[in-house]
Amino acid sequence: MSVSSLVQIGNDTVDLNKPCDVVTALRKVKLSVVTGGIAQTVRLDGEEVTFTKANLTALNALIVEYEAACARASGKTSRGRARRARWG
Repeated sequence: MSVSSLVQIGNDTVDLNKPCDVVTALRKVKLSVVTGGIAQTVRLDGEEVTFTKANLTALNALIVEYEAACARASGKTSRGRARRARWG
């Protein structure tokens, strides 16, 4: 039995083995949610999640995860995020 690596992200069907395509689809979802305030559904690994403005943090985390996978797949080294300093 073969497991499909195709997933539905918003209106796009993408291959999980192509993380750069996943990042592009996730960014479209984020743009749609942020600009229109509408909910967007993502189906990944047998789970379905609907993103709204209320859970953009989770969507951002998913984008970061697939950006890192995309960088690895492209042979690029991922740079760490800038650290924030707080001066009191």
